[in-house]
Amino acid sequence: MSTLTAPATAGMATEGFRQALRRFASGVTVVASVAPDGTPRGIVMTAVMSLSFDPPSMLIAINRTASLLPAVEHSGRFSINVLGSESRDWCQAFATSDVAARFAAGDWALDDAGVPVLRDALASIVCDVDQAEPFGSHMVIRGLVRATHFRQDADGLIYLDGRYARSHTFD
Repeated sequence: MSTLTAPATAGMATEGFRQALRRFASGVTVVASVAPDGTPRGIVMTAVMSLSFDPPSMLIAINRTASLLPAVEHSGRFSINVLGSESRDWCQAFATSDVAARFAAGDWALDDAGVPVLRDALASIVCDVDQAEPFGSHMVIRGLVRATHFRQDADGLIYLDGRYARSHTFD
Protein backbone atom coordinates (compact mmCIF):
# COMPACT_ATOMS: atom_id res chain seq x y z
CA MET A 1 0.00 0.00 0.00
CA SER A 2 1.37 3.45 -0.88
CA THR A 3 1.81 6.22 1.66
CA LEU A 4 -0.03 9.51 1.27
CA THR A 5 1.99 12.59 2.19
CA ALA A 6 0.95 16.19 2.45
CA PRO A 7 2.55 18.53 -0.13
CA ALA A 8 5.26 20.87 1.14
CA THR A 9 3.99 23.99 -0.67
CA ALA A 10 0.86 25.35 -2.29
CA GLY A 11 2.54 24.95 -5.70
CA MET A 12 3.07 21.28 -4.98
CA ALA A 13 -0.59 20.95 -3.96
CA THR A 14 -1.71 22.46 -7.27
CA GLU A 15 0.50 20.16 -9.33
CA GLY A 16 -0.51 17.11 -7.32
CA PHE A 17 -4.16 18.02 -7.74
CA ARG A 18 -3.66 18.50 -11.49
CA GLN A 19 -1.97 15.09 -11.78
CA ALA A 20 -4.69 13.40 -9.72
CA LEU A 21 -7.42 14.90 -11.94
CA ARG A 22 -5.66 13.62 -15.07
CA ARG A 23 -6.60 10.13 -13.84
CA PHE A 24 -10.28 11.08 -13.65
CA ALA A 25 -11.94 10.11 -16.93
CA SER A 26 -14.39 12.74 -18.18
CA GLY A 27 -16.80 13.00 -21.04
CA VAL A 28 -15.78 15.64 -23.60
CA THR A 29 -18.14 18.49 -24.41
CA VAL A 30 -18.17 21.70 -26.38
CA VAL A 31 -20.01 24.41 -24.50
CA ALA A 32 -21.27 27.19 -26.76
CA SER A 33 -23.10 30.50 -26.59
CA VAL A 34 -23.41 33.75 -28.53
CA ALA A 35 -21.24 36.82 -27.94
CA PRO A 36 -22.73 40.33 -27.64
CA ASP A 37 -21.84 40.97 -31.32
CA GLY A 38 -23.87 37.89 -32.37
CA THR A 39 -20.91 35.62 -33.14
CA PRO A 40 -20.80 32.12 -31.67
CA ARG A 41 -18.27 31.34 -28.96
CA GLY A 42 -17.33 27.95 -27.58
CA ILE A 43 -14.71 25.94 -25.76
CA VAL A 44 -13.97 22.28 -25.17
CA MET A 45 -14.82 21.43 -21.57
CA THR A 46 -14.78 18.52 -19.16
CA ALA A 47 -15.90 20.64 -16.15
CA VAL A 48 -19.56 19.78 -16.76
CA MET A 49 -21.99 17.80 -14.62
CA SER A 50 -25.66 17.09 -14.18
CA LEU A 51 -27.00 18.73 -11.05
CA SER A 52 -30.63 17.73 -10.60
CA PHE A 53 -33.59 16.07 -12.32
CA ASP A 54 -36.03 18.30 -10.44
CA PRO A 55 -35.60 20.89 -11.74
CA PRO A 56 -33.57 19.57 -14.68
CA SER A 57 -30.27 21.40 -14.31
CA MET A 58 -26.59 21.33 -15.18
CA LEU A 59 -23.46 22.80 -13.64
CA ILE A 60 -20.48 24.11 -15.63
CA ALA A 61 -17.26 25.77 -14.50
CA ILE A 62 -15.72 28.22 -17.00
CA ASN A 63 -12.27 29.71 -16.50
CA ARG A 64 -12.76 33.44 -15.99
CA THR A 65 -10.25 34.19 -18.77
CA ALA A 66 -12.04 31.98 -21.34
CA SER A 67 -13.50 33.61 -24.45
CA LEU A 68 -16.81 31.85 -23.75
CA LEU A 69 -17.57 33.51 -20.42
CA PRO A 70 -18.61 36.98 -21.71
CA ALA A 71 -20.92 35.28 -24.23
CA VAL A 72 -22.66 33.20 -21.56
CA GLU A 73 -22.93 36.20 -19.24
CA HIS A 74 -24.38 38.37 -22.04
CA SER A 75 -26.83 35.90 -23.58
CA GLY A 76 -27.84 34.11 -20.39
CA ARG A 77 -27.87 30.82 -22.31
CA PHE A 78 -25.50 28.06 -23.34
CA SER A 79 -25.46 24.63 -24.93
CA ILE A 80 -23.53 21.61 -23.73
CA ASN A 81 -22.70 19.38 -26.69
CA VAL A 82 -21.55 15.90 -25.68
CA LEU A 83 -19.11 14.54 -28.24
CA GLY A 84 -19.08 11.05 -29.69
CA SER A 85 -15.83 9.18 -30.25
CA GLU A 86 -15.97 9.91 -33.99
CA SER A 87 -15.49 13.61 -33.13
CA ARG A 88 -11.96 13.23 -31.74
CA ASP A 89 -10.08 14.90 -34.62
CA TRP A 90 -12.75 17.60 -35.01
CA CYS A 91 -12.60 18.28 -31.25
CA GLN A 92 -8.81 18.68 -31.30
CA ALA A 93 -9.07 21.09 -34.25
CA PHE A 94 -11.83 23.05 -32.48
CA ALA A 95 -9.80 23.29 -29.26
CA THR A 96 -6.66 24.54 -31.01
CA SER A 97 -8.32 26.88 -33.56
CA ASP A 98 -8.48 30.62 -33.25
CA VAL A 99 -11.60 31.66 -31.31
CA ALA A 100 -13.16 33.28 -34.38
CA ALA A 101 -12.56 30.22 -36.61
CA ARG A 102 -13.91 27.49 -34.31
CA PHE A 103 -17.40 27.42 -35.82
CA ALA A 104 -16.24 27.25 -39.45
CA ALA A 105 -16.27 23.45 -39.21
CA GLY A 106 -18.93 21.20 -37.74
CA ASP A 107 -22.64 21.02 -38.39
CA TRP A 108 -23.90 23.87 -36.19
CA ALA A 109 -27.45 25.20 -35.98
CA LEU A 110 -29.10 27.85 -33.83
CA ASP A 111 -31.94 26.69 -31.62
CA ASP A 112 -35.12 28.77 -31.30
CA ALA A 113 -33.42 31.00 -28.67
CA GLY A 114 -30.33 31.57 -30.85
CA VAL A 115 -27.99 29.19 -28.98
CA PRO A 116 -25.46 27.28 -31.14
CA VAL A 117 -26.09 23.51 -31.05
CA LEU A 118 -23.85 20.90 -32.68
CA ARG A 119 -26.23 18.78 -34.78
CA ASP A 120 -24.06 15.66 -34.80
CA ALA A 121 -23.30 15.70 -31.07
CA LEU A 122 -24.08 12.56 -29.11
CA ALA A 123 -26.31 14.79 -26.98
CA SER A 124 -26.98 18.52 -26.71
CA ILE A 125 -28.42 20.20 -23.65
CA VAL A 126 -29.51 23.83 -23.90
CA CYS A 127 -29.68 25.77 -20.64
CA ASP A 128 -30.74 29.16 -19.34
CA VAL A 129 -28.35 30.60 -16.75
CA ASP A 130 -29.97 30.41 -13.33
CA GLN A 131 -27.03 31.38 -11.14
CA ALA A 132 -23.37 32.31 -11.67
CA GLU A 133 -20.85 32.57 -8.88
CA PRO A 134 -17.11 33.16 -9.00
CA PHE A 135 -14.94 30.55 -7.31
CA GLY A 136 -11.16 30.77 -7.57
CA SER A 137 -10.10 30.89 -11.21
CA HIS A 138 -13.54 29.88 -12.52
CA MET A 139 -17.14 31.03 -12.76
CA VAL A 140 -19.47 28.28 -11.60
CA ILE A 141 -22.72 28.45 -13.56
CA ARG A 142 -25.95 26.65 -12.81
CA GLY A 143 -28.16 26.22 -15.84
CA LEU A 144 -31.81 25.22 -16.05
CA VAL A 145 -32.39 22.82 -18.93
CA ARG A 146 -34.69 24.21 -21.61
CA ALA A 147 -34.13 21.66 -24.43
CA THR A 148 -32.33 18.39 -25.16
CA HIS A 149 -31.39 16.48 -28.29
CA PHE A 150 -29.65 13.10 -28.40
CA ARG A 151 -28.77 10.09 -30.52
CA GLN A 152 -27.87 6.55 -29.54
CA ASP A 153 -25.61 5.41 -32.34
CA ALA A 154 -22.11 6.28 -31.09
CA ASP A 155 -19.63 5.77 -28.29
CA GLY A 156 -18.79 8.73 -26.12
CA LEU A 157 -15.50 10.63 -26.35
CA ILE A 158 -13.55 10.43 -23.08
CA TYR A 159 -10.57 12.48 -21.88
CA LEU A 160 -8.13 10.63 -19.61
CA ASP A 161 -4.52 11.39 -18.69
CA GLY A 162 -4.16 14.07 -21.36
CA ARG A 163 -5.48 11.86 -24.16
CA TYR A 164 -8.75 11.11 -25.87
CA ALA A 165 -10.30 7.65 -25.54
CA ARG A 166 -13.46 5.93 -26.67
CA SER A 167 -16.05 4.81 -24.15
CA HIS A 168 -16.81 1.12 -24.00
CA THR A 169 -19.89 -0.39 -22.49
CA PHE A 170 -19.83 -3.75 -20.76
CA ASP A 171 -22.57 -6.31 -21.20
